[in-house]
Amino acid sequence: MDIHSFPGERSPGIVAPFRYDVVNDRWHWSDALYELHGYVPREIPPTTSALMHHKHPEDRDRAAGVFAAVIRDGGTYSCYHRIVRRNKKVLSVVSVGSSLLDPDGRTVEVRGYYIDLTQARRDETQADVEVALTRKAATGPVIEQAKGMLMVAEGCTPDEAFERLRLCSQLANRKVADVAQALVESADRIAAEGVAGILERLVLAARAGDDAAASPAPV
Repeated sequence: MDIHSFPGERSPGIVAPFRYDVVNDRWHWSDALYELHGYVPREIPPTTSALMHHKHPEDRDRAAGVFAAVIRDGGTYSCYHRIVRRNKKVLSVVSVGSSLLDPDGRTVEVRGYYIDLTQARRDETQADVEVALTRKAATGPVIEQAKGMLMVAEGCTPDEAFERLRLCSQLANRKVADVAQALVESADRIAAEGVAGILERLVLAARAGDDAAASPAPV
């Protein structure tokens, strides 16, 4: 089983946009976000407490900390975690988003997506999972985080985001997971360089390294 067949590479389930008005503490949940949490649209008020209530207890503090940091510091974020639906079913999701700043540099709005990864992971047979788990357990989440960052920054679909990562991996002669990891680690530079700029720099750096390795040693 190669990297292109691991669960993190497959099309995700629900892609659920949201918008948070920081100044007025007001959420806009898409219909898909209600569905993700097990509700019909507008069945409950969309609030921070409602979102936190549905975080898996083991992931709640970490997810809250990540979201608080993007409000405090601005920029983009991605957070792989679990949620517990209304019917107690546990889902694996990644939430990604970016902040909108006012002229004074304060975060006034956060926009992003929740992406359901649960079914993609279940599509693997148990045998595949047992073989690949140790080697690739972290690959799926980081690729989905990178895809989410591309979706937020460029307004593209999950499949289009993955195609961008795949193309960069080919140009750089690197694994998709390595390109995704490098993009996630460069999240704090997206505002200055843009996603396209970061990916271009990664490709150029990789090619420069390959050229240096292929050059004969001086005599």
